[in-house]
Amino acid sequence: MEKNSKRRVVITGMATINPLADNLEDFYTNLINGKSGIRRWTSIDMSRVECKIGGDLGHYDFTKALDNLRGRISEELHKKLRKLFRTCTFSNKAAMLCSINAYLDAKLFGNHDDPFRTSVITGGHNFNSVYITKNNKQFEAEPDFIDPLFGVEALDPNIPASISEVLNVKGPTFTIGGACASGNLAIRDGFRDIVTGECDRSVVSGAIFDMTPADIQAMVMLNSVVVDPALQNEPEKASRPFDADRCGFIPSHGAGAIILEELETAKRRGAVIHAELLGVMANANANHVPAPSSESQTRLMKDLLAHTGIKPEQVDYVNCHATSTPLGDLEELTAIKGAFGPHTKKLKLNAPKSMLGHVCWSAPIVETIAGILQMKHGMLHPSININKLDPAVDLDVCPNKAIAHKIRIMLKNSFGFGGINCCSLIKEYEE
Repeated sequence: MEKNSKRRVVITGMATINPLADNLEDFYTNLINGKSGIRRWTSIDMSRVECKIGGDLGHYDFTKALDNLRGRISEELHKKLRKLFRTCTFSNKAAMLCSINAYLDAKLFGNHDDPFRTSVITGGHNFNSVYITKNNKQFEAEPDFIDPLFGVEALDPNIPASISEVLNVKGPTFTIGGACASGNLAIRDGFRDIVTGECDRSVVSGAIFDMTPADIQAMVMLNSVVVDPALQNEPEKASRPFDADRCGFIPSHGAGAIILEELETAKRRGAVIHAELLGVMANANANHVPAPSSESQTRLMKDLLAHTGIKPEQVDYVNCHATSTPLGDLEELTAIKGAFGPHTKKLKLNAPKSMLGHVCWSAPIVETIAGILQMKHGMLHPSININKLDPAVDLDVCPNKAIAHKIRIMLKNSFGFGGINCCSLIKEYEE
């Protein structure tokens, strides 16, 4: 165990499908340019829901995405994917695509050894809400005509199982759910698989929450999403973390995947290393009501710094959870101040959700990818839609303008409903 405790974990592959892009280059470009991915929903009927806007990927062209893989993966795998895609759910398709593209980014096809030493972890839960609702309605009409594979495709674990099948990896395979902290919790378990020595590699994905109108209406009833009538007609302006007039988050589709790998394993095969994962930790508010706790968040950030041996002044950037809710944004800033003390004024912060909306369970993974891309390019994307900065926001949140900034160590925050908190520390890789 002493030997295993020194195992370093690096990130060697990344991929995402989100409201801004389905490839890393365009994702980074659109972030830096401050482009919004929020539109009016068209893939689901929002006529009876006050919040009619979101990051809608319901019409994503999976046929084109599969065609783009031809020649990059084996014909056998391509054929398998075409067959699986005939029956699998929207969320599963996106998660498999992201995992395959992350594997390609890591150059792992034909370049890994023992399949039992790679885990597959998917962050999230309740993925297939649209599919389940459709089959329940069909059951009420004619029970014999529900999807014959409903008993398989509706289950959350079918997503990591499908990923493990298409990648032919056989280590621990499961889902882990913690609302909007799910992605970071999945990274936490993948990290632990490696540092304990159980695995050398982990495929960590965040799958799409395929929301129904009822799911979004439930968010409306919690006063958590944007219902302002004026903003329904200007959706690109609706997600505005840190703005004085922010009034809730914007629900969005989004998926992502990262490949975690033990450093020496990655070096032996000549992998390109995107960044180093120093640590991931979690705690809870001991309160199931969706109300953030700066006290618990501060404690978590302090514990993570102490556990990784990182001093507050070594962190130079915070990739914020910042959902654009009146309370949540300020509680997070209060927590950051509590954790970093005098150094807080030197930190740079920004809010990916200002452009992405809230991609829910996958948000920590999609936004981690956004953070690493900024780290690699030395530029921070703007937090857009800050027309009037909240007077209580006294930190540098990169309002409305991209800025040059070298990131050495990034804190990634994620705070989920149920009072579930999870944060990670990611470092620019160096020997």
